[in-house]
Amino acid sequence: MIPLVFNADDFGLSPSVNRSIAECARAGLMKSVSLFITHSAAEDALARLAAIDEPIGLGLHFCLTSGRAVSPPDAIPLLAVPDGRFRHGFLSLARLLCSSRRDEAIRQIRLEFDAQYNRFGELLPPTLKERVDHLDSHQHIHVFPPITSLLADAARRGRLTMRVPSEPLLSVGRLLRPPLLFHAKGYAKKRILDYYLAKSRSGGNFAAAPVYFGIIDSGRMNVSAVDAILRAFSKRGIPGKNRPIEINLHPWKTAGEENLVPEEASASDRAFARSCRREEEYDLLIKHAPQIQAQLLDLGIRASRFNSPG
Repeated sequence: MIPLVFNADDFGLSPSVNRSIAECARAGLMKSVSLFITHSAAEDALARLAAIDEPIGLGLHFCLTSGRAVSPPDAIPLLAVPDGRFRHGFLSLARLLCSSRRDEAIRQIRLEFDAQYNRFGELLPPTLKERVDHLDSHQHIHVFPPITSLLADAARRGRLTMRVPSEPLLSVGRLLRPPLLFHAKGYAKKRILDYYLAKSRSGGNFAAAPVYFGIIDSGRMNVSAVDAILRAFSKRGIPGKNRPIEINLHPWKTAGEENLVPEEASASDRAFARSCRREEEYDLLIKHAPQIQAQLLDLGIRASRFNSPG
């Protein structure tokens, strides 16, 4: 059977987010999470993960756009302000990497990647070390060629799966679902990422990467979105010649949750985290799990984690 990985990003953002993601992991459909090191709730997240009997897969969610750097701020002044918070979003980071300061920026990015990767390893309790199986990044910043090569090298050394956010369209019908403006923006984002990935092809083994879904429906990967993907599989076949599949989510409860987002989070992350769409993704993994499991079984797909033995 073809493995499909429901992976939750932003684990470690806050204790409230961690609690919801842990609940989704216990429900059984989602078997993989990606951990922020740049927010203060990373240790809380790992403690919750260690308490789950199911062997949930774990990866580093490398970040340069939200939270505080692991490196000393004065060592990476192009990336962080004096209090340690990152100074860039996706687009301004892209501009930095095209500027006259590119070489120095790449050097500082390498410092910060090594710091986050090492800190990730230091935080892991012995029971979780064997569960580490993937690498990805916040806002897909590893589509930029210098960052692609950093993650690809680490993935090769650690025998980890690296996310390649190149999403197949499958059918025009996916773009014509309401809300139309939302999916038009998702398609525009896909085109931007595809542009940078085309420049990064030599930086990683893209051919072996899982088929990725999480751009066109980014932030709205609810039961309707997943149903549309699975229906397209049924009509047109499963893409990727038996490669694994990843569906990327950000599932947590927002209603009545205090301190949902830490103050060091970026403005875009604060808005994203408080969106009611987070609860739709949470419901997908809790309330609608039996329905999705039945659809997967009919298609010869099994819910899995990365690098699962079976």
